[in-house]
Amino acid sequence: METQKPQHYRLTESPAELSAEPGCAACLSLVVARRNARSNGDYSGVSDRNVELRQHQAEVH
Repeated sequence: METQKPQHYRLTESPAELSAEPGCAACLSLVVARRNARSNGDYSGVSDRNVELRQHQAEVH
């Protein structure tokens, strides 16, 4: 038996993105890189920076 996916599935809200921790140059660098990727239409880059920022904050903060 195959599971059916909803036909009209839409996200109503974008997931919240992490912010830079105050005073952390690495966080700020990743947030700026994410903003630059988004402004260039590079949504894969946006996702990559989100992953890197999440990992950085889990390890350092």
